[in-house]
Amino acid sequence: MNSALQCLAHTKELCQYFVCTFNGLRLGQQGTKITPTAGVFEEELNPDNPLGMQGAIAEAFGALLRRIWSNSSTTTSYSPREFKQALQRFAPQFIGYQQHDSQELVAFLLDGLHEDLNRILKKPYVGKPDWEGGGDEELVELANISWEGYLKRNDSVIVDLFQGQYKSTLVCPECEKVRKRCITVESGLTLVLRSPSPLTHSCTSRYLSR
Repeated sequence: MNSALQCLAHTKELCQYFVCTFNGLRLGQQGTKITPTAGVFEEELNPDNPLGMQGAIAEAFGALLRRIWSNSSTTTSYSPREFKQALQRFAPQFIGYQQHDSQELVAFLLDGLHEDLNRILKKPYVGKPDWEGGGDEELVELANISWEGYLKRNDSVIVDLFQGQYKSTLVCPECEKVRKRCITVESGLTLVLRSPSPLTHSCTSRYLSR
């Protein structure tokens, strides 16, 4: 948890969204006592999103960042107990103090923050475009259409900073031919790509970051 939170807490743009300070002082400015206050995220809380966590994760994460970046305290360390309690309410797998995969925590946290802060209050139905074949130009067009459709349902600071697209292509392991009908463009978290799960049919999956 520590490594994951340290990475996110030192993502400048994310901190600026969650934390603001009095008199326009910079985060962590030396020589001045700073008491960070809630940032603009409170204006974009979406507690009614059924896919979110009633805004609880966003509020807990914002409070954590304010505590981390406050230099008004004489202590040099801080145990994020309140944040952990909020997290494990929605993710029981993080209960306790055993080691966890940092990528799993980051993926869960960013997804929760995204839904808690989704600016789309009512998600419309959006069909997924199919690949009709062609070259690079057609692939770019497919990617653009896919991304436009994705943004109709997903719009948050997490999308702005961490999300993008990747291309998935099925390749036959025997003849190495690409199954053209199985080329897809997926939108979502692209901070880290997981290795794909083994498929049960004769073709394997090849993932390429875009």
